[in-house]
Amino acid sequence: MLLSITLAVALLGWALPRLIGTTMHDVVTALELVTAPDAAVLVLLWALGLWVYSFVLTGSLAGLSHRRALTLNLTGSAVSNVLPFGGAAGMSLNYVMIRAWGFGTQEFSAFTLVTNLWGILLKLGLPAVALAALFATGGTVSTTMRWTAFGAAMSLALTITLLVGFLARRGLAERVARFVAPAVVRGARLLRRPTTADVVVAQLLEFRDRVAGVIEQRWMTLSVGTLGYGVLQAVLLWACLHAVGGPLSVTVVLAAFAVDRIMSMIVLTPGGTGFAEAGAAAALVALGGAPAAMAAGVLLYRGFIFALEIPVGGAWLAGWFWVHRRRTRHLHSADAGVEVGEVAA
Repeated sequence: MLLSITLAVALLGWALPRLIGTTMHDVVTALELVTAPDAAVLVLLWALGLWVYSFVLTGSLAGLSHRRALTLNLTGSAVSNVLPFGGAAGMSLNYVMIRAWGFGTQEFSAFTLVTNLWGILLKLGLPAVALAALFATGGTVSTTMRWTAFGAAMSLALTITLLVGFLARRGLAERVARFVAPAVVRGARLLRRPTTADVVVAQLLEFRDRVAGVIEQRWMTLSVGTLGYGVLQAVLLWACLHAVGGPLSVTVVLAAFAVDRIMSMIVLTPGGTGFAEAGAAAALVALGGAPAAMAAGVLLYRGFIFALEIPVGGAWLAGWFWVHRRRTRHLHSADAGVEVGEVAA
């Protein structure tokens, strides 16, 4: 963890300004241009994006309220954003919460797969959209941008092909399940949780059917929510650049946003910190932005979608634990009262 944080700090404080040809002093000067009304608008855009994304979460898990969806999003992000490979820790926290609300393990597994899948589709589809927009408007398209878009497009095509094959053809899913079942059985024995191949196949097919049902019924909600969330995040990036005196065209900002989303998938640092900022700022400068303003705008944007979620999500998590503990104690007290009453009767 210490190495990961050290790498992130080095990338932000040393590599980023040198990569794009500016200094941290100039970056801080640009950040001082942000006014109170600007900050209020940015906070509103950030909060609106979280609310829109809650539709993706409620669409992935029937019966989940928007309040609980916000709880899962903020608390999971708070944990994920402070740890390298933090996604697993955030997922574990989400599992504890979902189980506490009465949902089952299979429901959680389907929920996790669907939400992550739609997020990956957004991240992989953005570079192709950004490249097409730049071509359409006559913008400068670098070799790096072309190869990024090409790689993302190939990954997107592969993901969609596997998704369609897994969900649309149950027979194919059953053959895959029978192929992997022996390995799962051996792994279960090592963990001293013995099972059989037939049980594994049945569980995998049940999981496949659950995921297919969620997507079949809620694909429109999932798609609109994911697209709306992506649009609002791109608007937030544009607004951050505007606030520090670096307004650029929508297509240029979209290209930088696509780079940021791709780079955020790097797991060497929490949330790709350092890589995402450097990549997005470099893309903006390459497309005509002023170095100091571009770095300041990207850092401000990442401050909202990454750094701010740590204290906000941490406070939300503390509140959830407090409420959950009180509710658990109340239930135990009620159960004890019932038992005493039965004995007295």
